[in-house]
Amino acid sequence: MAPRSYNNARRKESEAQTLDRIVDATISLHARQGAVATSHAQIADLAGVSVATVYKHFPTKEALLPHCIGKVTGQAPAIDADAILAEPDLESRLRLLVEKVFARYRYFHPWIRWTPVDAPTLPAVAEAGNAGAREVEALARSIIAGVGRDLPEERAALVAMIISYPSWQTLEQSLSSPERANDAALLALRLFLSHP
Repeated sequence: MAPRSYNNARRKESEAQTLDRIVDATISLHARQGAVATSHAQIADLAGVSVATVYKHFPTKEALLPHCIGKVTGQAPAIDADAILAEPDLESRLRLLVEKVFARYRYFHPWIRWTPVDAPTLPAVAEAGNAGAREVEALARSIIAGVGRDLPEERAALVAMIISYPSWQTLEQSLSSPERANDAALLALRLFLSHP
């Protein structure tokens, strides 16, 4: 009886390693070419498993996405709202907010850049993007409210736009420097928030 439990434990460990290889291969392919363009055959080739094995564990692209999104998100740079709120003034909070949000965009860029292609046919991609945008907007609101300022809906949306992924992408490409992109977004926030 002991050998059987050993074989079961070994089989489970082997299966977990296979799943990890499939997810890792998928993440890599999604970063290179997006989710829509990634086939089960490409995943199998990169993971070193058969196409049938990929289909056995993940019969559709949609079945793979939560595993990929979860792993990529779990490894992303954290945005510690408490640390940002602990900063002594609005200027310091905004600077740290921009640094943390833009660092997260730099990390997510290989995958986010495919969202316009992937989201229309893969709802999980659209929802992940929307959830990220909502998180940034809520964080910006709480940071600004933390210094006694309440933002009307329109102004909060504009703050979120200034630190959105498309704004980051434009600033980073135009200014060719992460530091200059951060400084430009901070300047825009400072100017915007200085007017009632």
